[in-house]
Formats: sequence, C-alpha cells, structure tokens
Amino acid sequence: MLDRLRRSDFLTPLMVPCILPILNARSLQSVVSPKLCTVRIVHLFGFFISFDAFHPAPAQDVLEYKSVKFHSGFGPDLPIYDQPPSEEVDKAWEGLYEFAYSKIPRNQAVRLTNKTYPILGDKPATYMLALDVFHELHCLDEIRKAMYPEHYPHTTEGINTNHMRHCLSSLRQSIMCTADISTIVWQWSEKSKAAKERSDILHTCRDFGKIQEWGKKHFAGAMQDMTIFIPDDLNIP
Repeated sequence: MLDRLRRSDFLTPLMVPCILPILNARSLQSVVSPKLCTVRIVHLFGFFISFDAFHPAPAQDVLEYKSVKFHSGFGPDLPIYDQPPSEEVDKAWEGLYEFAYSKIPRNQAVRLTNKTYPILGDKPATYMLALDVFHELHCLDEIRKAMYPEHYPHTTEGINTNHMRHCLSSLRQSIMCTADISTIVWQWSEKSKAAKERSDILHTCRDFGKIQEWGKKHFAGAMQDMTIFIPDDLNIP
C-alpha cells in the first residue's frame, strides 16, 4: 500500500512522515496532527487522502468535505449574495463573517506558526486570532459595496485605495494558494448555436457551515483596544 502511495502523483517526501502513522490507523476517520502537518483520511482504500495543511490551525479538526454545485452568477434565480443591494443582502453578507474574531487557549496558541496577542483580562489566558476565510469574505463584501456607490455612499466616497489593494492582493493570493482544479466545461447550446462555457459544476469543498460553527463557539466578541500593551511569554516568532 505504501508503495502505491509513493507512486501517486501528489505524494512528496515531505508528506511521507504524515502517511506512515496513517497506515497503522485502525479507523478510516483517523486524524494525525503532528506539529508540521495534519492529514485527514477521507477514504483510505480508494486512496482519496486530503492533505489539509502543513501548518497547525486551531480549526483543523472540524474540517469536513462535501460536494457543492456552484451557481454561475447568471440568470433570474440568483443566490442572495449575488442580488442587488438591499437590507436583506447586507445582512446575508455580514452573516458570513459575523464571528470573525476568535479566541483560543494557550495550549493552542503556542502551536501557531506566528505569535498572536493575548486577550485582556481573560483567566486562564486566551489569545486572539481570525480565520482568514472570514477576513477574505469581509474584503469581498467591501469590493461588492464599491460596485454600488449610489447605495453605499458612506463606504464608496471614502474608499481607501490601499485597503482595496490589500483586499485584492489577499484574495488573489488565497485563490492561487488553494488553486481549485475543478473543471469548467463547454457544452453545445442549440439556443445559441454555439458551445457555451458551463461553470455551474460540482466542487469538492470544505464545509463552510462547520467552520462558521467553530467561529461561533470560539467567538471573542468585538475587537479589543489594541493600544493596550499586554505582556506574555509565548516564545514563537
């Protein structure tokens, strides 16, 4: 079995230390979480193994996967997020990143790749963080609002070019990092008498609902006053 895994296209020497404990796992749902990698077995006998991350992430253990058919963004039946501005649309967007600021205990904070800040007054100590997916959704919402200056004058009149550049850069890097290789196809359309691109296709996605549940469970509330210095002894970069 290991020989077959080694011959697979996606396996690299860095992944082998993560694979070895899996081969001795008694359960197909086993999760191996060493310091430098986390591996979740989805279907071992079918050799569908997902290498979720090579850096520790507190929300890693809640990751689940499901098939999702994407909406093309065209047509009359648009998802709420794609509809013109309204109070309902704003509420739906804000609900995507409602639990942006999280807190984690020290034993998780020490495993982060980078040091983070303690939360004032919490005993035992907790530390603040934000899952990048919520930050990216907030950025995308700001770009959405910039498309409708007549509806969001308080937002678009004061657009910070540097902030928009930051958002675009963050989204670009995230898209390149995850590099979705789901296949867009072309199919013949009798109506158009041409082969048309079809983007309403199935993707294998992380279950966003599970990630939202994690955010709600670990919600830290509003951002604290970041001008207050709080000493701590986390010995990481």
